Amino acid sequence: MKNTKKIKKWMTIVPLALMSITMAGIPVFDNPVYAAVTPSFSDVPAGHWAYDAVGKLAKAGLVDGYSDKTFKGDKSISRYEMAFIVAKAMDKFEKADEANKQIIDKLSSEFAPELNRLGARVAKVEAKTNTWISGETRFRAFGNDTTATGNKKLNGSNKFDFRQRIKFNGTINEDISWMARAQATGKMGDYSTTGVGNDACFDLFAVTAKNVMGIDKVRIGRFPYDNFTHGLFGKAVGVDGIRVDENMGKVLFTGSVNNIKNAGTDGDANTLTTAQLSGKLGDLGWRGGYYWSDVPGSTSTMNTNVGSFDKSAGWAAGFDVNLGKVKLIADYVSTDLKESSNLPTSPKGWAVELTSAVNAPPVFYSAVNLVDYKKKGDFGWSVAYRSIDAGAIPNGAGGFDAQAIANTSDKYNTFTKGTDNIKGFFVAFQSTVAKNVIWTIEGQDLKIKNRNLTNLSSSDIGKTYMTKLEFFY
Repeated sequence: MKNTKKIKKWMTIVPLALMSITMAGIPVFDNPVYAAVTPSFSDVPAGHWAYDAVGKLAKAGLVDGYSDKTFKGDKSISRYEMAFIVAKAMDKFEKADEANKQIIDKLSSEFAPELNRLGARVAKVEAKTNTWISGETRFRAFGNDTTATGNKKLNGSNKFDFRQRIKFNGTINEDISWMARAQATGKMGDYSTTGVGNDACFDLFAVTAKNVMGIDKVRIGRFPYDNFTHGLFGKAVGVDGIRVDENMGKVLFTGSVNNIKNAGTDGDANTLTTAQLSGKLGDLGWRGGYYWSDVPGSTSTMNTNVGSFDKSAGWAAGFDVNLGKVKLIADYVSTDLKESSNLPTSPKGWAVELTSAVNAPPVFYSAVNLVDYKKKGDFGWSVAYRSIDAGAIPNGAGGFDAQAIANTSDKYNTFTKGTDNIKGFFVAFQSTVAKNVIWTIEGQDLKIKNRNLTNLSSSDIGKTYMTKLEFFY
């Protein structure tokens, strides 16, 4: 009913506006050459690529008005009507994945004259497709109940921290885009004029090019590790390398070479190389691939007090599917350790998540938020479980590392080793308490998976808690 009223309103406004312009002696089309070629009230021809593009956006939930998330495109519509649809999709630009952002960019360029005349200003189009700046401010508070021998409770400034981010995005031309992000972090309560306890850097900077030497897309620079699995492998910041994407019909190939562990300015960083195929079978999304890693493992990088290995390689597979109002995500990895000593040589690992974030990209929390920060009152939740053998995932590439805060000096560490010889639950709740403000509560209950590889008398290594406020602008 609301959509019908909106349509009737525009059907009244647009003709009156055009009559007023005409009576004032102002031509409707200020560029007669363009008007002759693509008059705005002419139909978008049947078979035009825009129909298929809008259909993809509707299926992704980025176009309002289609309850079954389909856009039939079986009837021709005018360029102005198509512009209305594009404007709605532009409003949800930040919720789109990279592929749908490119579709919105292309549509906004195609229908820019109509968007301008309808009030979706050219400035708004440029803000989405040329250059823009955004920011994030975050405050967190932590707590932990540790039971592992030698581990310590968080105290003092270790229980509070902040993070400030400024992100820059832009397009160099129709095929090349760039991004960079400056970040400053620190612990609350330990400020000093010498900067102790604070850190500032560019944790992201990358250039992405389309259609490079026959390859659909190439990204090079520093970026989050998002090349392999749904997030069982992952790292939030500071991964230098290259990624290539090639569409092969309905299957996407993704290959990458990344420096996961740095070795200073004079050393050779440890690398992780991956090759993955992904696609959809109906509503089921799938991913599968292989990895090679020269990151070594030892008691300093694993939750063990025995064992080591030199290199590792293995395969991983996973799926994602929306089940009504919830999304199910799962990953599995099988690894072969090279030159292993005092460790099982074929470690395995898996993780599964059930979440309310059905419109978010299919990756494990907290790589994506559970709510829309622009929508006040939005609420989301996630329940996850992981079970991962020692050495199953190269150190530095664990997707659940750094999500449970602990003292970095702890031997059996839920912070730096949160994806190694560990099992347990992870629960998170999020709410958009005001526009552009998210409040989050998280909790984890973690245990050592194979206690025989430790000197602990119990598998329980404790519980961790966290709450945070994030501001987006």
